[in-house]
Amino acid sequence: MHVEVSRSAEDFNKLKHSWKVLVEQSAVSTPFQTVEFQNEWWTNFGGDALRLICVYDTDNLVGLASMYIDKNNVLRWVGGEDIADYHDVIASEENVEVVRKLVFDWLSGSQADDWHSADLANIPQWSGSVSHWSELALAQDWKAASRIETVCPQLALPDNFESYLGVLGGKQRREIRRKLRRADAEGASAVFITDPSDQYLEIQEFIKLMESSGREKAEFLNSGMREAFVNILKAMQDCGLLRLCFLKLEDHNLASYAYFSMGDTLYLYNSGYDVGQYAALSPGWVLLAKLFDHAINNGHKRFDFMRGDEDYKYRFGGEDVSLMRLQINR
Repeated sequence: MHVEVSRSAEDFNKLKHSWKVLVEQSAVSTPFQTVEFQNEWWTNFGGDALRLICVYDTDNLVGLASMYIDKNNVLRWVGGEDIADYHDVIASEENVEVVRKLVFDWLSGSQADDWHSADLANIPQWSGSVSHWSELALAQDWKAASRIETVCPQLALPDNFESYLGVLGGKQRREIRRKLRRADAEGASAVFITDPSDQYLEIQEFIKLMESSGREKAEFLNSGMREAFVNILKAMQDCGLLRLCFLKLEDHNLASYAYFSMGDTLYLYNSGYDVGQYAALSPGWVLLAKLFDHAINNGHKRFDFMRGDEDYKYRFGGEDVSLMRLQINR
């Protein structure tokens, strides 16, 4: 195996086919490792020193670490940490250890002397990358520190919705059923978007609900992030990974979720709610319950709430998976 490093944004497109094949084989394979997400993120936020560190077995791409060096000479993941919930080396289970070693060897060599520290966030604890790279860094007499940064609650899905409700606590199960009955009686219904409009109208409606659902999300969207965030949603919708759903009452959108469907996992990415006159219907809870039903009926085997330890995630059955931050100083 050998390493080749791509430094131009044009290389996202040049690597597109082999990158897609690699993600399908990867031990850590999430929407944030896809070339579509990475390319769009770089288009909107890039500008520093791109380093697509590619590992080849003859002519076959078998590993990739998508990184960049910022203006302070800090090595980071392409995708950032604000809107990408997972990062890691992309490689199959069979090749991941040797790929990690080859990537690190390249980063520690004379050809990569333009970074002085690394700040690598949102690495799944179970992947082994943090412990492996910490060991390699210490062997170089560098400093390495890691910590649990946050959690991504998730759960395995049973074969039907009633079985899912059965794994919840009795009080929560009764509460969900009560809220569903009330919403149905009021005429509220869930709409799942499978064929987005050419004008991305559904994304625009989602952004409106997201902005109206609280000060924190409104500030996030108004901090210069809105256009880039919308562009990323569009790119992920275009490649078929992003889906949207709405809880509607007559012509009014009460709640919405943006989620990714990839492999057998549903990734709950973000949400928006109308906190006005329909709050008593608990539209967020109702739509989430309907999304669980939809996920099960469409063959998903895992539901990932993604980053954050909000209480509702545990009420709906989530169990913590830890994400790590690794910091290395040369």
